[in-house]
This record gives sequence, structure tokens and C-alpha cells, in this order.
Amino acid sequence: MSCVNIKHMSLISLYTEQLLSNGVEFDIIYMDKYNEDEDFTCSHKYRYVSLVGRRWPRLVKIFKYLKFVPYAKKILRRNKYDFVIVWNDVAIFLFADFLRRRYRGQYCLNVRDNMYYDKKVFMKRYERCFLASSFNTISSQAYLSFLPKQAEYFRIHSFNESVLNGMKQHDRLRMEGEPIRIGFIGYVRYFERNKKMLDVFANDPRFELHYYGAGASVLEEYAVANKIMNTRFHDSFPVADTPKYLEQIDIINNLYGNDSLNLRTAISIKFYHAMYAKIPILVNTETYIGELAHSLGFGYYVTNIDNDFKNQLYQWYHSLDFQALSEVCEKQLLAAKEDNHKLELLIQDRIIN
Repeated sequence: MSCVNIKHMSLISLYTEQLLSNGVEFDIIYMDKYNEDEDFTCSHKYRYVSLVGRRWPRLVKIFKYLKFVPYAKKILRRNKYDFVIVWNDVAIFLFADFLRRRYRGQYCLNVRDNMYYDKKVFMKRYERCFLASSFNTISSQAYLSFLPKQAEYFRIHSFNESVLNGMKQHDRLRMEGEPIRIGFIGYVRYFERNKKMLDVFANDPRFELHYYGAGASVLEEYAVANKIMNTRFHDSFPVADTPKYLEQIDIINNLYGNDSLNLRTAISIKFYHAMYAKIPILVNTETYIGELAHSLGFGYYVTNIDNDFKNQLYQWYHSLDFQALSEVCEKQLLAAKEDNHKLELLIQDRIIN
């Protein structure tokens, strides 16, 4: 069950592949915010279409999400599932009390972001819900600073090998004279920050800026209006096409900022994309993902987006040792796979068996 589209349920395949391989039938209940009927292998797909525009007023968005609640609760009551996998934090927030009362010990929670976990007014609600679950997973160790302390947590990594498998990994760095391709892959947001990137890197032959994902058309319009030619764009695409776009870039743009607790503590899927592709990643200072990537040697700290940053990035990129970068990425991915394998064993024990 989730309040996001299937393509935004990053790493849900950790569960579904296990269920399918063991012949366990399952349904999916989710809110379709784009009116896109995505293919998904399951017994029944309960798709609640409710368009949500990114620029809509906050109160309108809240109303849209609240309308999904009775739809999902009706299905959960009627079907009396053996187990409920709750994916994404809006769903955890909306269904916390219902799950605790109706599915005690028969659900798991997957924490991907901060959804008022740090707000005192909701702490007791969350504590009861987390303690009544079968288990909980987190995608970042930094989340432990605000989640209920007494609950049990398992670390998982947003490394979806089933999607990335078969991708041609990078085997060298770009040479002098070849444009360094900086790419943003995924749900494109933070338009003002990315418009600044376009302004600073505009028509510099040393670089290309690539944006692939829902929302990219907004930045494409800006680039066309300002005659910024060293760019590539493609709007929404199937998750299965992710490898194709990773093959076309040399540095991942992960510049979300650091002005919220969520941004400071989250580890985005781009961190794992960078490691799998064996390419560097741009990260903001004062963020947990920044600390990780920088300490491993393939993360470049960014404070200000200006010409100094651009020129220093060019020098830094060409000072990298690809062999060292490749070895670090392989070592970290191996550790991530081992953690995810532990979750597979947990799924086998607490859901399938």
C-alpha cells in the first residue's frame, strides 16, 4: 500500500520479487497522481486515480490524499490481508492508527523521508504504530535521530539491481576536450536551484547539463527561452529506462539543498546510481549523503552554484583516479547487497513463512 505511483516506490521490488519467486499472491493498493496505468505484476491492482499538481496549493494536495484513505481502508477491511507492506511516509502517517488497531503485528513500515516524525504532536501516534508493526526499515541511519527509539529497524539500501542489471557501467573518466555531462535523473524538482545551474553552465563547452524525469520539461522551456544549448532533456520515463540515461552522464546532480531535516538526513537513490555507474556525485554540505559520498572520495561538496564552483569542479573531476573510484564503488555496493540480503531473509521469515 502506498500514496505514490509505482514508479516512485523505489526498491519495492525487494519485497515483490521475493513474493513472486515463492508463489505468494499479493495485491497493490496505491494512489495514482499522474493518471498513468503502470504495468505491475500482482493478483489485483487497486489504483486510485487522483491527480495532484506539483504547483497546487498545499491544502488542495492534503484534501486529495485524505480522499484516498477511505478507499484504501475499505479494501483493507474487505480483503483481510495476512500482511500489509506500507511504502512511503505519507501512507504511514495517514494509516498509523488504522494499522495499529486492525493489523497489529501484521504490517511493516518502510521509512523513506521525514513526515513530521520530529513533531511532538505526532510522536505518540508514531510510537504506537511503529511498536505494533512486525518490523520497520530505514533507508538512512540518520533517521534514527527522530524516529521512535524503542522500535526495531533494519537498514536497506535503494539499490535496485533488477533495474540496473545489464547497464554498461562507466570504464573511464571523460578526457580533456570532451564535455563533462552532469545529469539529474528522476523526479525533477527544486527548479530555482536548477535554473541557477543552467545559468552558470550555460553554453560552456566543457559541460553539458542533462535532466531526465517528470518535470524536466519545465527546465527545457527555461533553457530554450534563454538560448542555453549545452543541454539534454527527457520528461517522464519508465523505471526500466533508468540505465539508458545513467549511461549518458558522467556526474550525478544530487543538489537538493540542506534547508530541511529531510534533506539533511536522507540518502537518495542517486547515491546508489552513482556507485553502480561508477561516476561522481554532486552533494550539498551539511547533509548525511554528502558526508558519506565525500568521505568515500566520489562526492563533490557544493555550497554555492557560481563560476568558482564550476571551474573548481572541472579541475576536481580531472584529478580523479578512475581505478580508485571504481574500487570504492564496488566495495560499497557489496556491503549494500549484504544488508539487502538480510532483508530478504527477514521477508522470508516474517511474511512468507
